[in-house]
Amino acid sequence: MRKIVKIGLVTGTILTEEIYRYIFCRKGSPVLNRLFDKKGHEDGYYEFRDSSADRLRAAPQERFFISSRRGCRLSGCFIPCGGNGRRIAFIVHGYRSEHAETAGMFLDYYRSRGIDIFAPDNTAAGESEGHLIGFDVYESQDCLDWINFLCEKFGSNVQIILHGFSMGGATVLKMSDKCPDNVKFIVSDSGYMDADCIFKARLGILRAPVNIINRLVAGYFMADTSVIPSLERSTLPILFVHGREDRTVEFTQGEMLYRLYNGEKDCLFTENTRHVESMYTSGEDYAQKLDKFIDKYIG
Repeated sequence: MRKIVKIGLVTGTILTEEIYRYIFCRKGSPVLNRLFDKKGHEDGYYEFRDSSADRLRAAPQERFFISSRRGCRLSGCFIPCGGNGRRIAFIVHGYRSEHAETAGMFLDYYRSRGIDIFAPDNTAAGESEGHLIGFDVYESQDCLDWINFLCEKFGSNVQIILHGFSMGGATVLKMSDKCPDNVKFIVSDSGYMDADCIFKARLGILRAPVNIINRLVAGYFMADTSVIPSLERSTLPILFVHGREDRTVEFTQGEMLYRLYNGEKDCLFTENTRHVESMYTSGEDYAQKLDKFIDKYIG
């Protein structure tokens, strides 16, 4: 009996460590990566995303670099689109993504409006350094530092649109009460209320030990990723975007965020749309909503 208990404890410990690596570490888990990394979209979306990313990578651009508060070298990509560094769409990618996959889908839109694009690689993603993913805790700190960099680079009168997707959507909401006046409005596409909501049902009894490991290793609890305290203090206009068929961050989270926010706001809740697919499925509607915010808050 003791032997069985011992084997069970050892197995549980190994499984917990592998789950932690899979969720929070840049390289993931060699074992679980194969088991759980499956396509979440139809082929048409990937074709749209990847072809757009290739066009963004081929566009004239400049690379900027800063050091994070944790000592990591972070990379950001600036794509001139006619804004002369005075109007910038700051695009924040999501979990296990990178700047081109996300920003590429909005290259044509922002270029046609004469708004430059700045798209960083988050910590532990793309060309940026880092081993651990912050689920908006690290990323919101880094993006605030990037805003300071952009203001120093392009001048104090630069106007910034914060446009985030998935974890990036939560990141821009997490920043919403801390932004300088240069940020004119925020777009949260498929953002979550907190990462704990996502993992609570998926991890079951392993949620508590995984949470404790993360606090010891990364310095934050999953509850620290909540964007609600920031929204309660924010005064920025926010556009909430979410697909009704989202299987990654449930639509109810996007709907609840919109209802909870008391500042100036609007929403785009798209039909037959999965996670971060709204520009793919409803591009014209998305453009109209963005145009209204740009006309009102930037001009």
